[in-house]
Amino acid sequence: MESDARVCPFCGAPPGVGIFCSACGRNLAAVERLPTRAEWETTRPAEAAPAPAPADPRQLADRCAQALAGFLTAMHAAGDPGATKMPMTGAPGFKRPRNARGWVVRPVHREEDDEDPRRYEPGLVVTTEGAVHRLDSEVRGWGQRDFPTFRDTIAPDPIDLPAEERLIGELAAVLRDNGAGS
Repeated sequence: MESDARVCPFCGAPPGVGIFCSACGRNLAAVERLPTRAEWETTRPAEAAPAPAPADPRQLADRCAQALAGFLTAMHAAGDPGATKMPMTGAPGFKRPRNARGWVVRPVHREEDDEDPRRYEPGLVVTTEGAVHRLDSEVRGWGQRDFPTFRDTIAPDPIDLPAEERLIGELAAVLRDNGAGS
């Protein structure tokens, strides 16, 4: 890796796109400026271990599936605390809008100083049945005094469980926040 390449201040790997490091999953939103590889190597403690090798994607997918199963078991045992009813997109015509009940595991993220309010990073929702859905956000109030207002909705079709290290931590955080974690 080139010494002038910008890296994650926590693991020293290239951070990828988005606000979370693609290697370690840490949130980089509060970091004002990423260090170069040379700066990172000189500032890390001498006893620090080198960055871990990327895990086998199959193992990570299995760990994420186990974390989801443990999450659902703990939440159901506690009586599904914190589960909310959220609107689902795609209700045709004048029919009653569809809803899903579940937990927002990863909220929608928007840049605070972004000029285009339509740009955002979608979130994740886990329903009480265990399905994983993308959480989308719609901008409303164009031309109104209270513009912009945002309406988060769940995509109607479930998605595959993302095999991401940060998902395991996000599930644990939702458990902890709702008093169901150990």
